[in-house]
Order: sequence, then C-alpha cells, then structure tokens
Amino acid sequence: MEELQIKVAQAVHVLNHDAQSCNRVAANQWLVQFQQTDAAWEVATSILTSAHHLPFVFVSDFEVEFFAAQILKRKIQNEGYYLQLAAKDALLNSLLVAAKKFTSGPPQLLTQICLALSALILHVVEHGKPIGKLLYSLQSLQSQDDGDIAVLEMLTVLPEVVDDKTTDCNLGSAMRCEYDRELLLHTPLVLEFLLQQSEKRFDDGIQLHENSRKILRCLLSWVYNLLPCLDWYLDICANTCYSLKVFWLYLLLSCSGSSWVLLKDSTWLIGNASTS
Repeated sequence: MEELQIKVAQAVHVLNHDAQSCNRVAANQWLVQFQQTDAAWEVATSILTSAHHLPFVFVSDFEVEFFAAQILKRKIQNEGYYLQLAAKDALLNSLLVAAKKFTSGPPQLLTQICLALSALILHVVEHGKPIGKLLYSLQSLQSQDDGDIAVLEMLTVLPEVVDDKTTDCNLGSAMRCEYDRELLLHTPLVLEFLLQQSEKRFDDGIQLHENSRKILRCLLSWVYNLLPCLDWYLDICANTCYSLKVFWLYLLLSCSGSSWVLLKDSTWLIGNASTS
C-alpha cells in the first residue's frame, strides 16, 4: 500500500512540477490508468484518512491529498452505483473522518471531500433516506473544533450535487426528484443551523465577513437548486417557525451585491448572486 502511495505522490509531483512536458504527459497517463484500478479506492482513502504525515519528502501533503480526494469523487461518480452496501458504508465513514481531519482547511481540499461525500449519498439508496442519514452523521462533526465549517461546506455542495445531472448518468429524473423532496423536508433544520451560525460573535471583522459569506453561499445553494420543486417555499413555511422565516427573508434581502426578483404572487424570492 505504501509503495503505491509513493508512486502516486511521485506522479503527482512530476505532473505539477517537472519542467519536461514529456515527463508530465507520462505522469498524467499513469495517474489516469491508476484511477481506473480497484486499488485506487484503498490508496486514496488511506491518503486522506491517515493520522500521520505522508512519507513524501519532495511533495507537499496538500497536492497528494487533493488528488486523492479527486480520485474518490470521480470514482464515486463513475463507479459508485456498483459498490456493495458494506463498501459504501465504509467509504462514507472514511470520508467523514477525512472531513473531520480537514475541517480547518485547506478549504479547496475540504470542498473536494464534501463533493465526494455528496456524490456517494446519491448511491446509498439502500438506506431509504440517505440524505437524512448524512445529516445525522454530520452532527458528529459539530462537536469537533471548527466542525461547523465542514458542516457548512457539506450543506452548501449537497443541493448542487443532487441537482447536477451531468456528473452521474445512472440516476434518473424520478430519483433526483425524490432527493429534492428529501432535501425540502430537511430545509427547516438547515435554516436553524444557519441561524445559529449567524449568531456567532467574532473579534475579527474579517472572520465575521467570511462567516457571513459562507452562510449566504449555503443559503443561495439551497434556494437556487430547489427552485424547480413545486410548492417548495410553502412547504418550508409550513414547517418553519416564525423566527426562521424572518431569518430566511432577512438573509435574502440583505445580501449585498445581489439582484433579487420578487415574483408577482410574492410566493418566493429568486436571487442571483456570485458565490465566488
């Protein structure tokens, strides 16, 4: 296992830093072939969940870990449909461990791990309510130092992955609609979490701004990706207390740099905002 990890690290280093284009091409070809092997599952998972620094003297841990997260995300998207239930559960637990490990960053790596987690959830239909299972599992992250950061990122990318029809051809529109309905059922819980995050106090204005940006980014992800659902806003109102409704509208209306369109029947708000 360690020998394969070292080979992966060497190839990543050559791909990112070698001055010779022929060497970069060869490294890329090897990595592409490696991603298609069964061993890639275990190697990538081990790289992300190891409690120790990787034994790669000449390569930054981040480069190898980021590549490992990308491997898992792509393999889940392409092959996750065929994984056995036990393998899916083990992979879900490993990705949650990785999310805990990188909850404080680097942010790009945490995003890749959350994308892999979200993609995996689309294939855990055996659990009946996979999104509910994931949200329940995320509660353990909140007990960690800065765990809310990982939860916030996970909640941000989840609706985007569910709505993305280009990354997984094995899921039909009926299944995606079912996932959308399940997301809607958990919207009050997400709003409550965002409300809690908005009440945090920071001594540093930069931290406060960054926290607000992440909250709004998460909120807009849920708004934008759930708009096609019929009566989604009415469902939210029926299951959300008054303070959360007010918080929802406050966040929408106070989002600076955004343009909002109020529909004629005033049933919902549509926002177009940059989340970069």
